[in-house]
Amino acid sequence: FGGNVGCNSFGADYKVDGDQITFVSIVSTMMFCEGISDQESIVLGILTDKTVRYQIDGDQLTLTSTDGASVVALARK
Repeated sequence: FGGNVGCNSFGADYKVDGDQITFVSIVSTMMFCEGISDQESIVLGILTDKTVRYQIDGDQLTLTSTDGASVVALARK
């Protein structure tokens, strides 16, 4: 699994079980990008070594924390 969270690229191994996905050992580049670092930290914090529910709708992947408090929507490019 890999992508870009605004400025930095990231990648991770993952395991799927039903409608849940667990990301393991996320790695990311460490460039400083003014005004977007907080967003990147939040997104990667939601995904790092956590299990989340996922839904795919066309080119969009929606990840929801198991408690429903956090949602990340990613678009395929």
